[in-house]
Amino acid sequence: MAKALKNTSEKEEMRTVFIPRKNKNDTERYVAVNGENMLIQTGKNVEVPLRYAEVIENSLRQDAAAEAFIEAYANG
Repeated sequence: MAKALKNTSEKEEMRTVFIPRKNKNDTERYVAVNGENMLIQTGKNVEVPLRYAEVIENSLRQDAAAEAFIEAYANG
């Protein structure tokens, strides 16, 4: 059975995301979702499709949780 192709005239939902830079040479981040990928600029607000925004937001939440965990156990 053939896959139905997505109609190119349909507008994909977009969301603004901000990825902080980790150092001065960190200018873009590679993000992949279900075999599709894109490079997203860091250090500024960027409009991306919703599926990429969700991946970025999840990643930022996990980074914050990891930092909190490390901080809690580093200080005893």
